[in-house]
Amino acid sequence: MGKLISIVGNLGAGKTTLLSLLCEHASFTPYWEQPEKRPFQDRLRAELSRWALTNQIDFFLFRCEQEQRARQGDEIAVFDGGLDQDFHVFTRYLAQQGHLDPNEYRLCQRFYAFARTVLPPPDLIIRLQVDLPLLLQRKAARGRLTVDQSFDAQELGAFEVLLDEWLTAQTASPVLSFAFDAGMEHSTLELNALLEQIRRTLNNS
Repeated sequence: MGKLISIVGNLGAGKTTLLSLLCEHASFTPYWEQPEKRPFQDRLRAELSRWALTNQIDFFLFRCEQEQRARQGDEIAVFDGGLDQDFHVFTRYLAQQGHLDPNEYRLCQRFYAFARTVLPPPDLIIRLQVDLPLLLQRKAARGRLTVDQSFDAQELGAFEVLLDEWLTAQTASPVLSFAFDAGMEHSTLELNALLEQIRRTLNNS
């Protein structure tokens, strides 16, 4: 069965960039989030509360299908974000903001809990840590036409709190924290050190 790594972090933390670097320097297989290709993103931007549940269920299914494919071979798969972050951060945030009512949130909770009884949790979670000013700078430069472009500093701070709460409480997967600062994508030394930590963790799992 294949191994699964989830790179998690705030919006603009560098999940996609780090995924590309890891797969470029090691024989890992990338699994992209690509929210701009999901079918309900345009509707979500126009009417957040109306389409929040539909969008979350679509992402859950998409991520479950990706994980199922990744587990069928012997590859080391790397995800930018993933099913767990989709639930523990983005779904919880939508519920906190009233875009999912309590029954809709419980439906998402049931879906996620059932999915994790069928699919094993990630073998490793890499948690990207980035200062808020750099997050805002990266978000402005992304150019993605997705709903997250409208999030401000306060909302990014709320995501950070949800990430911390989830990763502090969860015990299913080892967590490796990585400070992904500006220019670090050009540091071969830092990347090689991270790859060595990844290999050690996966070998022990």
